[in-house]
Amino acid sequence: MRISKSSAQEIVEEIGKLVKQNINLMDETGHIIASNDPARIGNFHEGAYRIITNHLKELYITPELEKTLPLVRQGINLPIEVDGDVEGVIGITGTYDEVIKYGQIVKKMAEILIKERIALDAERLDSRIRSRFLEDWVLGDGLSNPRSLSERGYAIGIDIRKKRRCMVISARDLSYYTSTLEGQQFIEQVEEAVAGQMEVWQGTIILRNAARQILLVSSRSTGEMQAIARKLTDLIETRFGIRAIVGIDGPEQDVHTAYLQANRAWRVAHHAAQPIVCYEDLNVELILDHIPQKSKIAYLCKIFPGCSSAEIRDFTALLGAYFQAEGSLQTAADAMFIHKNTLQYRLKRMAEITGLDVRKPSNAPALYLAMLLAMDLESDGLSTDFTNLD
Repeated sequence: MRISKSSAQEIVEEIGKLVKQNINLMDETGHIIASNDPARIGNFHEGAYRIITNHLKELYITPELEKTLPLVRQGINLPIEVDGDVEGVIGITGTYDEVIKYGQIVKKMAEILIKERIALDAERLDSRIRSRFLEDWVLGDGLSNPRSLSERGYAIGIDIRKKRRCMVISARDLSYYTSTLEGQQFIEQVEEAVAGQMEVWQGTIILRNAARQILLVSSRSTGEMQAIARKLTDLIETRFGIRAIVGIDGPEQDVHTAYLQANRAWRVAHHAAQPIVCYEDLNVELILDHIPQKSKIAYLCKIFPGCSSAEIRDFTALLGAYFQAEGSLQTAADAMFIHKNTLQYRLKRMAEITGLDVRKPSNAPALYLAMLLAMDLESDGLSTDFTNLD
């Protein structure tokens, strides 16, 4: 049978609620794969086997026949036909008077439901094949075997030779939403709205990855990419009341490199003053991918001596607000929902611990780099205890 056992069980339970009789669903070998009676699942059903092998239109198991056949009960059994093929057998347990009036109705219901499940499973399979291809092409190193990748793309209607630009988009405070089921459902609604808006730009390819959307659009200027990004961030803020961030790649790159660039810009956008960051505008951030993880951790431990991971996260959040506000204490305080004096006290305490005052131009670069490194480690999923990793 071309549906899973779980789908078969759902169908049996759905039909059973309507006809108020025990329902069994047998596969093409005659074995019960779903039933209202769990004890019967897995049993061989001789009646179903006879229908399949002898091409019977129906078979009623009489009380006399029930006595001669093991593991078979009184009731009517009918073949399930989908697109001209027998997919299995549906059985309704009960006396003749109880089940005969349901027979053809249950048969037709089963055929409709199974046909729908087959189509849904095929759609899910196509979606998985497409997602796997996009992951290999965009996130992986698919271009190491371009011929194979090109053939796979052609099979699903994607021409990898076409020039494209890449952007990565998500909610700014992503961890806030991904930590709860309600938040994840909210993000899905945002992503559906983005996907709907992107239909304006025909040929857009969208890959969802780690609560972000990776958008591949036909090749266009950086200015045009920024215009698309602004439409998306405006849409999200207007419709959902949240801020979004976008990273845009540099021009004239293969798709995998374009993704890496857009992703780097997206990471920077978390703490940038503007929600849209272009790879072309990055400077010191470009070196982060070339710094080993251990070196990043060692630098943080040196800048924040004796501090726990939680304390380092608090300090980097403070630095993020300060740099995003371009040094304006009032703006930074407002963004953190604290009083300006409280912000000054925290900056002073950080200066006492680190020996670096972010308000001094000569000290700011070291703290800015520390902030970037900490956020980079958190983006890599190392936010729980990145001071004690081996």
